[in-house]
Amino acid sequence: MDDLEPTKEQLMQELKAVRHEFEEARLENQANEVQTELLRTVLACGENSSSSLLFRALAQQILRSANRLTSVADSSLFLLDETGTVIESVLARGAIIRQERDSLVGKVLHRGLAGWVYQQQKIGIISDTSLDDRWLQLSGEPYQVRSALCVPVLRKTSVLAIITLMHPEPGHFRAQMAELMEAIAVRIALVLDVIHCLRPRQALPSPPPPPTLRISSSPPNSSLSQVRSPQRPQSPSGSPLPSPPPPASSPPSPSPRLSERNGTRPNSYPRHRQSSPLSRLHQLGLYIIVWDGKFIYANPRLAKIFGYKTQELAALKSMFSLVSEGHYDRVSEQVYRCVRGQTSCVSCIFQGKRKNGKAVLVELYGVRTRFYGKPVLVGALRKLNP
Repeated sequence: MDDLEPTKEQLMQELKAVRHEFEEARLENQANEVQTELLRTVLACGENSSSSLLFRALAQQILRSANRLTSVADSSLFLLDETGTVIESVLARGAIIRQERDSLVGKVLHRGLAGWVYQQQKIGIISDTSLDDRWLQLSGEPYQVRSALCVPVLRKTSVLAIITLMHPEPGHFRAQMAELMEAIAVRIALVLDVIHCLRPRQALPSPPPPPTLRISSSPPNSSLSQVRSPQRPQSPSGSPLPSPPPPASSPPSPSPRLSERNGTRPNSYPRHRQSSPLSRLHQLGLYIIVWDGKFIYANPRLAKIFGYKTQELAALKSMFSLVSEGHYDRVSEQVYRCVRGQTSCVSCIFQGKRKNGKAVLVELYGVRTRFYGKPVLVGALRKLNP
């Protein structure tokens, strides 16, 4: 019998494995909580048609969550669009006049840690700012910084946001904090994906040569003032390191409405349904599904559209349980094609099936992204009929 008992080394390995699993579960739960808070912020801002106020609210919520989870008081954040333009910024020093703010943002993106993170597209940790050339000491700082953690929020090869967390003591940021912020950055990217896919697109002029970090002193849809791109870091051999891939060389065409992409006329729905999507976020059901249609997130509005409770949606075999039999094949094919990467997005109108069996006409939009290395579909759904 003694031969069958685990050795001390085996017990220690099992205990180590249990601790590792517990830590992974704790990290995932914290990241999911941040994502839920951000989606609540999006829905709370749905009544307001100003996208600049929505981005400001999101930026502040991101920093509140990051500060709480990493035990810091000072932090900053830059939100960027797909062209590398800074469309919103929150600085650690608080509110300042626009000209000074733009100057500070330009310096940080030109010579500071945020610029390095943008170029490298990876997390930057500074244990002691006095010993690291990546840290830019700004004049008149109302706080002391001895250690810093800078995190990029990535969507494929695009940087959607840059978060910088600061602490007055050296060595505050450890590997566990970096792992947590990396997991949170994945959730932030999913939320920003929803916002970007809902924003009305406008034709843009041909982009300048890369890299293209810019600052916008006005709301996202206004004209942009360009700031010098950050210096490209040097490799040990002295040659410049590659910059993030530039945007597509040809300007995108204005994005058609969801109904237009399905071949239906815009006038086939009441005029109020053609208003800005950002002003109607409170009426949208937001979701994230995996390749087989299983929900990993659904907001209360989506559950209400189909007459379910939120927890009941998670128990469904797949989102296709909400599709009427006559539309099942068409909807499932479009979703599968998008998740497999054969199309960049899915957009369709179909007859949905409520919990009580009644029909409901809905419009669905989604984009493919990756969640912990796995392809998922993230998007929005709205009810069309009364």
